[in-house]
Amino acid sequence: MPPSESQVLAKLKRANPSLVRSWAKRQAKAAAARSGYLVTKLDGEAQRYARVSHNDAVALPPGAEETLRQDNPRLAELQAAYDALDIPATAHTQWRQGFLKRNLSLAWFRGDNAYVWQFRQLRNAAEARMYLTLLDVESRDRLGLLKRLEEDGLFGAWTFTYGNRPPVSRDLLDSVNEISYLDAQMGLSSIDDLKVLDIGAGYGRVAHRMSAALPNLAAYDCIDGVATSTFLCDYYLDYRNVPDSVRVVPLPEYEKLSDDYDLAVNIHSFSECSLEAIEWWLDRIAERNIEWLLIVPNTPHQLLSTELDGSMKDFAPLVAAAGYEQVDERPVFENDELRALIDLHDTFHLFRRKDSAS
Repeated sequence: MPPSESQVLAKLKRANPSLVRSWAKRQAKAAAARSGYLVTKLDGEAQRYARVSHNDAVALPPGAEETLRQDNPRLAELQAAYDALDIPATAHTQWRQGFLKRNLSLAWFRGDNAYVWQFRQLRNAAEARMYLTLLDVESRDRLGLLKRLEEDGLFGAWTFTYGNRPPVSRDLLDSVNEISYLDAQMGLSSIDDLKVLDIGAGYGRVAHRMSAALPNLAAYDCIDGVATSTFLCDYYLDYRNVPDSVRVVPLPEYEKLSDDYDLAVNIHSFSECSLEAIEWWLDRIAERNIEWLLIVPNTPHQLLSTELDGSMKDFAPLVAAAGYEQVDERPVFENDELRALIDLHDTFHLFRRKDSAS
């Protein structure tokens, strides 16, 4: 009678334990492969980004660590004011306190976290993938923003440097790409006294970049349904010394928003809200004079919400009900090979108010 597998393993273990470990690894890989998964060891570069959620190669500015704390009185004040609101925009289905604690380090808010996925989006060979992303964005940089806007790596942003080029990051490349797209579609840089409303502004990424990129910007209002985002946005834009035309409007003061804007943007925000919350925000847009609306969802080609039970619902009918019709939809990154390589299939969805479209 042949010995059983367990008997063979017992003998191997006594003779050479490393053989058993190797056998177990091979068995695990084979089982994963049969299920359609590839198990591979992270290379040194991948491990560098995977071990931590931020890049601390650039030190925090003086006072940042003391200010960017969960027990900051201003943050507590904002949170209490948000909690007191009885509106759908504060009934979070994703951005709840547990989610924030798992996915955000306040002092390193520009790292790989809830606001901007960086290494997690690029995975292995991050440096090579980011270079290809840079080339794609550069091909549409009609305003020459990559030569004018800078990336300093502050607050934990992962940066990449290629040859004599200045450093780049997801923050920078995404912002340049979005501004370039809007300029191509609606002439963003040529609108006199441009006014923008940023719903779900996060830490103020687009506000910072657009205020530095566009001399014609007359007003940029940031608002967010998450108190932590408003706290960070206020701190970050003050640190960046943005012009007075850029405002951070706390949600309890939403009625202080202007009546007129040329453009409203919502980038990866509606997709993380419930249908009821999205409708509330769209009502705020509809009651104002806003010609253009840009939405970048988390799902390609579809506008889907995130419900409390984990389901997703189509909110495209709500956009139409708010008086907007879609005038353009295209991939955020236009190179087909690049999208397949980095597995990023986000799409721009540009809408125009029906009574203003020519």
